[in-house]
Amino acid sequence: MKSLILLVCLISLCFGGCRTIDQAIFGFVSDDVPKRPSQRQAEPRQKNNNAKQLHSQRPALLVGAAETTLPVWSVASPKPSKVLGSKLTPSELFTKVSPAIYSLAAEGQPPRPLTSYGSAVAVSSKEAITNCHVVAQAKSIILANAAKTLRAEIVSADPATDRCYLKVLDGELEPVSGIRDYTSLTVGEIVFTIGSPKGLVNSLGSGLLSGLRKSEGEAEYIQTTAPVSEGSSGGGLFDDRGNLIGVTTFTVRDSQNLNFAIAASEFWR
Repeated sequence: MKSLILLVCLISLCFGGCRTIDQAIFGFVSDDVPKRPSQRQAEPRQKNNNAKQLHSQRPALLVGAAETTLPVWSVASPKPSKVLGSKLTPSELFTKVSPAIYSLAAEGQPPRPLTSYGSAVAVSSKEAITNCHVVAQAKSIILANAAKTLRAEIVSADPATDRCYLKVLDGELEPVSGIRDYTSLTVGEIVFTIGSPKGLVNSLGSGLLSGLRKSEGEAEYIQTTAPVSEGSSGGGLFDDRGNLIGVTTFTVRDSQNLNFAIAASEFWR
């Protein structure tokens, strides 16, 4: 069975982030499987007969889109090396990291010229990361926060793992200060989401890191109880020190707090 995130390439276009999608069962493998090869297309994916399966009848991306022609994947921005070490109160965390979270509006291509809404996380003064399913059909992309509104374009994309880089065409972004690798995370950590669920810009949520998952030899995902809704795609998942640890990607429909973010460190692989 294809990895869970390949759902991005199969679902129907639904701009506006207003619907959920019924799909087939998908599986995650347990976190103790061997690391995937660095070149994903160079070697076939390895199956693990002892892998634990996470089954969900009705997973739902936080907005919907169909696959389109996108730029070839490459790491478009150097990885920030700083890891923040001081714990923050929720108010302090929001003040510190929310300027790096931008609401995203993607005007669609005809014959569906509606608008898809989501978020993006700035990782440099010129680049931001988001989910491909938010921008896959975009004719134009606008990033905005309380301080500025900027035009952007897709410069790097991997629809198979739902990773996209955006580059602003005018002005500069305010990037996150710290990033943590997936390998340093621990189940039970307190985590926070910041994004634009249902178009409500800069919404803060909190919960627990409830699982560390890997799709079948490919991407790494963080399971969390922090609330997300349709429209949350591309928003940031942070630890309690303000380090970016993931980009919120999908939730499992008809479930209780089965929410997932692709690990932030995946954007530098």
